[in-house]
Amino acid sequence: MINCLYFVSNVIIVKIRARYAKRLTQIDYDNLVACKKVSEVASYLKNKQAYRESLLNVDDKNIRRSFLESVLNQNFFEDLAVLAKYDLTFGRKIFRYILKKFEIRQISRFLIFLKSGDVSKFECSFPKFLKSKSKIKFDNFNKAKSYNDLLNFVYKTEYYDILKSNINKNLDFDINKIETELYNNIFSMFFDVINKLNSKIREKIKKFLYSCVDVSNAIRITRAKKFYNSDDNFISDITFNFGDYKFSKYDFLKNSNFSNFSLFGDNINSVRELEKFLKVMRFNWSKKNIRYSIISEVVGFSYVFLKEIEISNVINIIEGVRYGISKEKIRQLLIL
Repeated sequence: MINCLYFVSNVIIVKIRARYAKRLTQIDYDNLVACKKVSEVASYLKNKQAYRESLLNVDDKNIRRSFLESVLNQNFFEDLAVLAKYDLTFGRKIFRYILKKFEIRQISRFLIFLKSGDVSKFECSFPKFLKSKSKIKFDNFNKAKSYNDLLNFVYKTEYYDILKSNINKNLDFDINKIETELYNNIFSMFFDVINKLNSKIREKIKKFLYSCVDVSNAIRITRAKKFYNSDDNFISDITFNFGDYKFSKYDFLKNSNFSNFSLFGDNINSVRELEKFLKVMRFNWSKKNIRYSIISEVVGFSYVFLKEIEISNVINIIEGVRYGISKEKIRQLLIL
């Protein structure tokens, strides 16, 4: 039985690495950065094996930036769907987790427009191909005019109780607090899945992901202190804490002395550098483990992170080309 499971795990790893072999190379990125139009980016991607099928029926000559980004996100989820077929239980949980991240982004965007009093300009940008996978009534989302409308659209989902409990008698709400509670909810769900893995796999993944959440908390808290002069109560509301994870590294944040935080080196001096640090940290961990790990779940995690970073790189290139940003500045945005 053990030999059988070992064989299945090896097959999954081989398949995932075969998909990783289709990734964009340094030469590809150089060619994409050199493009002068969004249509040229689409044409180039259309000739790459990893994106060919997604762009097959797309008119790349007249494609809009927003539509191309939607196609790229669809490509990402199609990859996750394939991963789910390789490892039905774990792969599907990863797919569900990423889906929830998309759902929370739309809820947060709606709340921002509602808070600004300009809700009529909100436009749901949830990918069409994902709507059938979601329990939220996204087809009605553009019709929402109030917080109660939002509650109706998320009724019977895990988001309903969180949203319901965060509106006061004056119909006021704190977007940051709501977003934090929503993410704490899906983090808890995701780490419940991880905790069911064997101890060797579990501890390896948790150690890394907890470090990622530490950096995310550092970013949120530093931004709150620097730009909003927030008090401790507000900071407590926007700090990710879930399951057995607790963020306890507040001391270094008192004067934004990042060097006192063991994860950071002496070169981290701003929120923007922290954000890039987080992406690079995920990239390096994933790049190492997709090549050398013999644990299928770790290889699967690594592939998801690397694919997510690749899609983000391409979208940054598209934005840069669309708005005429210099090639050098575009390259600075890429994680390679």
